[in-house]
Amino acid sequence: MSDEASSVAIDLDVPPAATPERIVARSRALPRVSRRVWEPALYAGAAVSYVTIGVFVNDFVLSWVVAFAWLLLWVWGVPTLIRRLRR
Repeated sequence: MSDEASSVAIDLDVPPAATPERIVARSRALPRVSRRVWEPALYAGAAVSYVTIGVFVNDFVLSWVVAFAWLLLWVWGVPTLIRRLRR
């Protein structure tokens, strides 16, 4: 066997995932909101949007299944979506 076949150099120019500059830039771009503020805002957003849609589409408000799904979408789905967008 020759030495050329056994030694293969792989050059991977991959920058580190989280350099300090990227962390600082990300924190400036998307400010963090405390859970104390965030959680009531989600419930308020769900309530306001549900009532607003209910004013225009009466069938939307009459179903408790839709109401539960709407609340679940807001309280669980919106934070999940925001976390994925922050990455």
